[in-house]
Amino acid sequence: MLWLPLELSLILGYLMFGKANISSSTIYNWSISIPVLRYVLGISFIMLVSTLLAYPISYLTPVLALIYIAPGTKPLTFKQGANFIIILVIINTITFIFSSYFKEFPLVFMPLLCLGILWLYYSVKIPIMLKLFAVISILVIPLMSLEPTGVSSIVALSLILNALIAIVLSQLVFKVFPWSEADEDFVKEKQQAAIQTDYQRFCYARNILLILFPVLLLFFIFKLSGGLIILIFIGILSISPALANAKVGKFLIAANILGGLFAIIAYKLLVIVPMIAFMILLVLLVGFIFGSRLFSKAKLAAIFGTGFSTFLLILGTVTSSDDAAAGSAVWERLIQISAAVIYVVTAFAILNYFQKKKLVIND
Repeated sequence: MLWLPLELSLILGYLMFGKANISSSTIYNWSISIPVLRYVLGISFIMLVSTLLAYPISYLTPVLALIYIAPGTKPLTFKQGANFIIILVIINTITFIFSSYFKEFPLVFMPLLCLGILWLYYSVKIPIMLKLFAVISILVIPLMSLEPTGVSSIVALSLILNALIAIVLSQLVFKVFPWSEADEDFVKEKQQAAIQTDYQRFCYARNILLILFPVLLLFFIFKLSGGLIILIFIGILSISPALANAKVGKFLIAANILGGLFAIIAYKLLVIVPMIAFMILLVLLVGFIFGSRLFSKAKLAAIFGTGFSTFLLILGTVTSSDDAAAGSAVWERLIQISAAVIYVVTAFAILNYFQKKKLVIND
């Protein structure tokens, strides 16, 4: 007779709320979840493909694909996708040739490289989706040119391959989860956030260059190619709109550290259950945790996208490595990325402080 309390509660609920209210409360409008489902399931699919194919630096593909299915990002046309690849090939070729010929002349090499970085961040003609690939290329290829001959060319080709696969797979995801009305709200927010004057864009580009210059000098003087992931992540961070607001810096640091800790936990679980299917389930779980907050109306929603990219980058680098010391490498990756985030946020905050102080003095 243990079923009686349950039956009585159902009867009482029917009498109190009525049949219509109960049935309507159980109906969920799944159309509003299309953006987050596209984001999480899409990245999990891209992670699966890149892991199975195991091409050079394949761990970058899911991270780069995030920007193509981010909130408010519309699917690309074939012409747009082709143009992106062509422009990226041109940028990588120019960067490779420039690095090959001018690396022996640092007094010419560094100023020209800085000028290219300044233009890249200032320009509005380059779409944000392409700008991320270009930033990573212009930071990584010159560093790799300091290595033995041939390394930088392999890296340049690998970046193009990653871009091509990220674009193709992300657009396939849009075929499964088409653009919906739920995406329109994020488009409006994105357009409002993108409005900047020429002077504001120049100030932002100048600040990014001031932040990147000490890092570039350090990497080039000491040839720190082993810390490549730091440069890659600084490039990813520099595109993040969250940097424009110094107040969210501490939350950005916390979100990235949280993403790194999730990656460590996922790696520890994968050691116990070393299966690709299990890894994808972990990516799905963490994706829904970060994605549900990213696709929200919260003011700090954007930082969760960066936190999820941290998770994917760390997990991807350690799972794609054949090194037996991958267990210690996962902690090393977290420390490297945390150092990159803390440096960028702190440097940006210091620059903003002195610029505001200068304005007060001038007034």
